[in-house]
Amino acid sequence: MKEQEWDLILLREIDGLNTQVIWHAAALARSKGIQSRDLLIIDWPTEQFVCCGFHQVIERVVDLDYCTKHNLPVYRRACGGGAVFLDPNQLFYHVVAHIDSSVVPRNINSFFKLTLEPVAQTYRHFGIDAEYKPINDIIVDNRKISGNGAGLIEKAQVLVGNFILDFPRKEMAQILKVPSEKFRDKVIKSLEAGISSFHDELGYIPSRESIIEEYLRQIETTLNIKLIESELQTGTLEILEDLRKMYVTDEWLYQVKARGKHLYSKVKIHGSTHIVEGMFKSTGGLITVICEFKGTILTDINISGDFWIQPDTILPKLEKFLMNHDLEKENLTKQINSFLETNNCETPGTSASDLAHAIQNAFGNIS
Repeated sequence: MKEQEWDLILLREIDGLNTQVIWHAAALARSKGIQSRDLLIIDWPTEQFVCCGFHQVIERVVDLDYCTKHNLPVYRRACGGGAVFLDPNQLFYHVVAHIDSSVVPRNINSFFKLTLEPVAQTYRHFGIDAEYKPINDIIVDNRKISGNGAGLIEKAQVLVGNFILDFPRKEMAQILKVPSEKFRDKVIKSLEAGISSFHDELGYIPSRESIIEEYLRQIETTLNIKLIESELQTGTLEILEDLRKMYVTDEWLYQVKARGKHLYSKVKIHGSTHIVEGMFKSTGGLITVICEFKGTILTDINISGDFWIQPDTILPKLEKFLMNHDLEKENLTKQINSFLETNNCETPGTSASDLAHAIQNAFGNIS
């Protein structure tokens, strides 16, 4: 089959906010036909910042006082996953493809497998024994050496990921909200054991240009595409500017908690009505729910976490669907599974049963 032409957008150094806004803008532009071809975007940030997943309650996972004190901007990206500390020692790649692409598969698991293989191959080129591990990791000796996520934005699929040149474990631990400093020490040890980098593996960092050159070669070969160095269309840049303004508003940053702001306390209201929290750790990430129960009936719910679900904007609809569900009379897993199927949702690493477990754990906390 003849190789397909894709646009290559080599932005290189840009500010931290743009590294998160650029792929969102490109996905919207690709959906609208403003960008006529699928794209690969390469960039890295000029400064340090904190980036949270689309479904996270930022105030509950990030130490905002610490970030303010140390002038660390906090952004919320348009796809799932957890809070991360990002800095110039990372090299970002963003794959943006129309959902009707003949190159990349629509299924999220297959999408990850295909688009992450060039990342693993690039690491191997430099002598690092990296491999793709489902759902979305590149690992070396059971340590993560690349962070990756995916989003479905209108009619475009997006892969967002990074080559980790060096990793600031202590800084990462500092930005997280933890119950005690002793717990923070455990986080640092966990990061030391679980995350690696070019510097950790090789004792030095290859030049960015050499990493980019090899990655471009690998992705062209694996996807059978021809990358044409291009610039973003004017319409895409206009979308980008609008998103930059939106990303720094409280409405964007704190929208997950805003959906259920009246639920954020564990207070017995009266008689048989309670507000309680429940959690469940799935393979895909941590699911957190704040639920209001009247007897056995779920009368309100807010769902958050660092798990993945596509479309990314579906959670408010799921919350509304679950209201007035009776845990005694209805099969919760069956109901959630029906919702996910009806709305063509994909939840890599997380099942309907996992979501049901989080809610059932909340109900179990009433006592």
